[in-house]
Amino acid sequence: MNELFGGLDPNVSEIDVWTGTGGGDCGVPFKPGETYLVSAYVSNDGLLHASICGSTRGIDEIGAALRVLRNGRDGRKLPSLVGQIAQSDRNFDGLSGTNPPKPLPNALVRVKSEQGAFETQADSEGLYAFYGLPKGRYEFTPDLPPGTTLSWYIGSDSTLPPVELSGSGCQERNIQVFAAGSIQGRVLDASNSFLPDALVYIVPVAEKVLQNRQRLYSASQSKEGFFKFVHIPPGEYLVLVNPDDSRTPEFPFQRTFHPGVQDRDAATLVTLRAGERIEGVDIRLQPQFALRRLGVRVVWADGRSIDQFVYVVAKGTDNSELTSTASTDKGVSVGELKIFPTEQYEVQAKLTCRYSDERSEGPGATLQSTVLGLKPGDDRTEITLTIPATSCPVVPGKTSINN
Repeated sequence: MNELFGGLDPNVSEIDVWTGTGGGDCGVPFKPGETYLVSAYVSNDGLLHASICGSTRGIDEIGAALRVLRNGRDGRKLPSLVGQIAQSDRNFDGLSGTNPPKPLPNALVRVKSEQGAFETQADSEGLYAFYGLPKGRYEFTPDLPPGTTLSWYIGSDSTLPPVELSGSGCQERNIQVFAAGSIQGRVLDASNSFLPDALVYIVPVAEKVLQNRQRLYSASQSKEGFFKFVHIPPGEYLVLVNPDDSRTPEFPFQRTFHPGVQDRDAATLVTLRAGERIEGVDIRLQPQFALRRLGVRVVWADGRSIDQFVYVVAKGTDNSELTSTASTDKGVSVGELKIFPTEQYEVQAKLTCRYSDERSEGPGATLQSTVLGLKPGDDRTEITLTIPATSCPVVPGKTSINN
């Protein structure tokens, strides 16, 4: 141990701290040779444990905590509110990817509540501290660099939430500063209709190779009728759909760049200045694949419709990646599949029976239908799948439930 802040005998120089390694157990992945601030507790087994649900962190993320701990250990006055103000710039690795935060040295940090407004100046490392703040709910209103804003996290367009101070003790709250730029638009089909399920991606022009879509920052077209990329730093960007140029029934459009071209070199670049909010970055799509819509009815062996939730899947015989799914629900015995008319499929339905008793309810037996083949040129508009039973199996002591 390098330093001790209480809870152990001052003469202790080495301890074992037990931590989990994954699987939802809130463990801290300690690495040999690294330095950590460890907030440990004594568990029922008498051993010390550390958890990510506490304040354990690496030395690079320690912020103002070390100063507060040293002040408390040495009997000095503790602040009411402490933290670090730093700017985090997006690196476009997914929704929340950021470069290492850059502290904002000597920034003027303000907070306000019903009790009044207070201010303090951060130090050269962006660390700030308020002393003697009265009890209350405080909002942050610091001086920010041009073109930046506060937010809860980089994937959110919401502002930084206020902090509640009880009037005693010390609270730590880091102030995250992000670029204020945003890009907004719509995805429309050839008839100028809004496509509610469209996923849109943004890529800096400097990225010459498109990453797999899981590695890109994407935004879903919302119910309000637009997509929006937030916390975008100044620069030039490509905005597109279907970056992998995949072929799926759910989105039958090829890779398309703003404003509606397939060739990257023909795309219109979006140039964003610091803090600018650009709207109208629309993408108009032409369908690449002609789809066939096929109604699917699922029945029991005696011909009765099944008015429970049934999952239906059509899987490509020659290309297993061409998968389409549908479902029938209680009161609606027919689902709809979207498939390619030039492909061959095998279609099957699956019903998971559910049961309840006085204590609980849950899934039981799974029943599957016969498999039905579909060939190219099949012009049927509806098919029927049969579950080879007349009901879910009887389970002694349990009641079958429709779900």
